[in-house]
Amino acid sequence: MTDKTKNDVTIYEEIVKDLAIVSDKTQFHVPIEKVFGAGTLANTESFGGRSLSENTALVDKAIENTNELQNVWNRSHSQWDWKHLNLHYHGDFKNVRQLAAEVTRKKQALNEAKWKHVKSEISIKKLEEKLESDKLEYWQEIDYKIKLAEKRESMATGMVYIEGAMKDLLALNELYEQMKDKFDGFTEDDFEREESKSHLKRSVVQCIRDVRQTGSITKGEQEYLEQIGVNPTRMLFLIREYINKEEAKTDWSVTGLHKFVADLVDELIDVMKVDKTKMEIMGFNPDPSTLLSHSKPVALKLENKGEEDAGS
Repeated sequence: MTDKTKNDVTIYEEIVKDLAIVSDKTQFHVPIEKVFGAGTLANTESFGGRSLSENTALVDKAIENTNELQNVWNRSHSQWDWKHLNLHYHGDFKNVRQLAAEVTRKKQALNEAKWKHVKSEISIKKLEEKLESDKLEYWQEIDYKIKLAEKRESMATGMVYIEGAMKDLLALNELYEQMKDKFDGFTEDDFEREESKSHLKRSVVQCIRDVRQTGSITKGEQEYLEQIGVNPTRMLFLIREYINKEEAKTDWSVTGLHKFVADLVDELIDVMKVDKTKMEIMGFNPDPSTLLSHSKPVALKLENKGEEDAGS
């Protein structure tokens, strides 16, 4: 190889040298300056009256300065988001179901990342073993080392988002433990029996929003009420009454809303049994089949899990 060729490939040799001296390979990072700001284009004119080399050096400093923000915003939702936006249903079981769906997504993401990490580790090990050979040509060795550098940096940057998913999963688990205070130890049959209340609570809240906005209940929401077994006209009358009272109150909280929805739904389902009446009209057995459900209680509090395990 000529001296000129050796000078042209200095950039590659610098990268692989960095890889060799970094003790914590999960922190490996190749600066932008060493790639775009090196070689034949280094001294070309760039923006701001600076050379490409100077601008890439500034970019590296900007990246280093803002990296710490990823420790805060590397997840999909804040704890506030989970509590106020994602788990906002009036029906407790709907919130548990939403939490279960969110946990499933995070588990899938972490599982995919886990196996991707395993495959990356294997690829890295293979490259390291290839580089131990004393029969490699110069460019072949450079090629392997660049691939190794790429995989090391990809693994390091990807860990930020893996930690974000881990934060989300741990936050959801903490919320799950808090939610158990409202329904310690329920079964799939309990969930099925609570579905009428869960759906009706959702519909009533949406109907209230309709009436606040237009003075009436939309066609789609009327159909939802009828599917549950509730007379939409009667519901409209009660909601108008509630909104008139709501307008006269000075309370800024949603306490009154939650109480109105809960009391109304308890009366319609527990006393009036509108859902059962609807099922009987349709010719269905209103009770869920216990043969199609898991009977083992879930969402047990930690202090009660030992008792359940001992009895099983």
